[in-house]
Parts: sequence; C-alpha cells; structure tokens
Amino acid sequence: MKLLKNTPKLWLKKFPWKKKSSNKYSRGRVLILGGQKNMMGATILAAEACLRVGVGSVKIICTKETLPILLRKFPSVLKVEINNLSFLKSFLKKERKTTNVALVGPGAGKNSKTMKFTEEILKHIKYVILDADSLNSFQKKTKKLLKYLDRNKLITPHQAEFYRLFPGIKRSLNNKEKVLKFLKLSKSNILLKGNMTVIGSSGKIIINKHTSSELAVIGSGDVLAGIITSLVGDKKMSISEAASAATWLHGDIAKRYGKGLISEDLLKGIPDALRRLKK
Repeated sequence: MKLLKNTPKLWLKKFPWKKKSSNKYSRGRVLILGGQKNMMGATILAAEACLRVGVGSVKIICTKETLPILLRKFPSVLKVEINNLSFLKSFLKKERKTTNVALVGPGAGKNSKTMKFTEEILKHIKYVILDADSLNSFQKKTKKLLKYLDRNKLITPHQAEFYRLFPGIKRSLNNKEKVLKFLKLSKSNILLKGNMTVIGSSGKIIINKHTSSELAVIGSGDVLAGIITSLVGDKKMSISEAASAATWLHGDIAKRYGKGLISEDLLKGIPDALRRLKK
C-alpha cells in the first residue's frame, strides 16, 4: 500500500482545464440528487461548485415542492421533477446515454426514499459520489451499500457518518487506519474528512494536510462534493485523482481566505484558486 502526501504533483497533469475547443457538452454533464425543501442550500452549494470548477451542465433531480425554489434561486442549472421511484428508473435509462457522473446526498434527507433513489443511481450511472444523506440513509444497511461500490464510486463521510456505516471499526483509530479498514471491505474509494483528510483507493492512501480549521463550517462538505464531481469523467480525472485535487483546492481557498470563512466564500474563491493552480 503506497502512502502519499497530497500535492498538485500527484494530479495536476490530469486536471481537466477548459480548452478553446470546449463546449458545454464536451465539458461533461452531471446529475445531482438532493434537495428536501428545507435543505435546498446544500444542493445549490454543490451544484454551483460543479459549475464554477468547469463542468458543462448540471441537472438537479427535484420534487414538486423544490422545483419552484430552484427555478427562482438557480436559473443556470437544469431541473427535472421526479417524485417517485418508477419515474426515476425510466429517467435514468435515458439519462445514462449522455450523463455518466452523479452526486447523491447533499440535502437529500435521511429516509428510505433517499436510499432507494441512491440504489437506482448506483445501478445506472458509472461514476457516483456519495455524500451526506446518501450515506446516512444506509445506516444499519452497510452490506447493501457495499455491494454497489466499485472502483468508479466514492464515499465522502465525515467522522459521524463513517461510524454510522461502520460501527464495528474502533473510534480510537486514526483516519489512515480507518481508511485501511474500509479498503479491506471494499475495492471502492473513500474520502474520510477530518483535520487530516485521508483519501483511500486500491493500492494507495493519500494524506491531505493542505487545509484550514476554517473549513469546520456548515456547507463546506457540500462545496467539496461539488468540486469532486466536476472533475470526474471518462476524459477527465479518475475518482482518486478528483478527490485529491478537490481536497487540495478546497483547503487552498480556505487557507487564503482565513478567519470568518463561510461556505459561500469557498464558491467565490474557486476562480482565483484555479488561476493560481494553472500558473
């Protein structure tokens, strides 16, 4: 198992910069499931992060309740109203022909509907990032989740979410040791958040120390999930590369901003962070 420090040298050559020949379709399409009515902020933060980092198109799966909020608050994303599982299944069969990246979880709500919707997306979409309530909804049903995870999937738990999924793993272990335990259970990928975020995939563990305590604020993880999702794709970065690059960028913005950071500041800091990275 390789142990690596997260620096741009690991992934910068694979960073999917926009080209003069790029268009919104060549930049990739992303699907996001989230958005209970009282938690739409999480979904919007993730979607805006996706767009700012450079994906060409974001489509949010919403409900009859949340569609009017998105129409008013976020005109630059596509929306599709899906209120039941059967409609989702038929939608995904068509959508997967043009979209192969999805983010599931920010603002979705911890309930059986979220779990069922997550399962369908895992079945139909090649690259899937699982965050927040997509993980919480599988509490006490971890085996069911693990059967869907492969090398093109990523889970992004913070400490509490990790223990809801893996209560048998000792809390006294450090993040690297916890990630190693996960990799014995799955051939998938994990980004375990903390003051030392650890990214684990088959054959390697990447330690990120380029961070700031100012990231301990509501919505920060939603922005991170959106950045990761924007970078992933067949002609873009692997899951592991995207997770590493996004974590470094996320930390870089926070370190530059300093005290008083809120999640909206992370979004505003993305353009300058990309310019610094490209120099």
